Amino acid sequence: MSISENLAKLADQEIQERNLVNSFLPFRQQRSNAAEYDFEAIAGSVLSAALGQKIKKGHSLESYKGEVISRLANKLTDNSMDGLIHEMYFSGEVPGLYKVSPEFLLFKESVADGSTNKHVSQLFKNFVAESGRTFSKLSSEVNFLELELISELQDDLEAYRPVSLESPYLPFLSGLFVEDLQFLSGHPNYLLDNIRSFFGLYVFLYSAQLALNINEWESEPKSKPLYFILDTEKASLERKDVRKAFLWLKDKVADLFPVLSMLEYLNQPQNKKAVKYPLWQFLSYIESLSEVERGNVQRSMEIFCEKYRDKRSLPKHGEYPSDIVSMIRVLTGTAKEIFSRRGTSQFTVNSKFVNAFENEIAQHFIQARGRSGRVLVISQDYLLLLANLAVGAREKIQFQELLAEFRKRGIWFDRQSEQAIIKFLERIGNVERMSDSGDAVYVRKTL
Repeated sequence: MSISENLAKLADQEIQERNLVNSFLPFRQQRSNAAEYDFEAIAGSVLSAALGQKIKKGHSLESYKGEVISRLANKLTDNSMDGLIHEMYFSGEVPGLYKVSPEFLLFKESVADGSTNKHVSQLFKNFVAESGRTFSKLSSEVNFLELELISELQDDLEAYRPVSLESPYLPFLSGLFVEDLQFLSGHPNYLLDNIRSFFGLYVFLYSAQLALNINEWESEPKSKPLYFILDTEKASLERKDVRKAFLWLKDKVADLFPVLSMLEYLNQPQNKKAVKYPLWQFLSYIESLSEVERGNVQRSMEIFCEKYRDKRSLPKHGEYPSDIVSMIRVLTGTAKEIFSRRGTSQFTVNSKFVNAFENEIAQHFIQARGRSGRVLVISQDYLLLLANLAVGAREKIQFQELLAEFRKRGIWFDRQSEQAIIKFLERIGNVERMSDSGDAVYVRKTL
């Protein structure tokens, strides 16, 4: 369905009692007993979309185990091997099978449909589906026995083509995610070792950049400056960009739920087949319409806004603006007004939502640094992962180009951090320094 079809239903939308955000977000409000994300399951779901394959209906890890034992019965002369195979590949909470090849994570795809994981999983699957890319097989270099395991897996797979019902809110980042995942798919063992870091990093980067772009809907989103330091650095008081970054980000996160909850109504929330579009695409589309058509959209928005305000016990707005940009500002302003009223259920919901970002999504990227307060940090493990993604398929890149690749992904560093990064990369031996100039420093990947 198109933006036009969604807008045609706007004036008829019934305002729900509950405040919902079903699109564009990888997380929901914080709960006291919320389980951690199962990034292996999320990876299995996303890889299923990337590979264009999924486990056949009715097949499971348990049935696959029986198939493997039967397959090997005529190839192994020692029957006692059955117990050893079970111990090596099928026992424990995290069976060794999942360390053989990323493709075995497809058995965990159903776990990604659980309430804790499904929003993250669906977001990244949409990225892959929108890209139109299909990855090649991911099998690692394996021994004879593991080759048999992989061959048996192929018999349990069927073709799968996911359909995206969300147009990416951040095209610049969704494209990079798919590129980075495709690069990692060429290094299966490294992908397996870094699954949690890779998906955890992108959940955070996407959520942060979505927050920084949520009020910038007059144009297509782009990477916004957000300053980090290495976790080994000091956050001295003169580093203003570093000191202000977290508080600035948290302030922007507070607008995510209000704006996106309003956007739900522009996207036919009751129609599960309706494609969901970001706010900036609505504006772009409406501005392309004729004057008469824009007037019709304007009236629909006014009707919706009055119903929205009335349902949330706000006074009538009064005279509405005559241009569409100002009209959208009225809608987003109304949503923020609703969720900023202390003592209301909406305020409580939004507070829990901000807490979920801080304590679940960003927990590995925040540190308290004395008088400087809380700052955004990148650990050395995350820095190495980022460096490998930035270099990608190339042999090496200039240091300044490395920083540019970081910024594309939403990670910015000041001059002090840049020098700290060079020293760290030199210590681990993947830097070539032609001179003291940053332009003459080349960085290699560690793969």
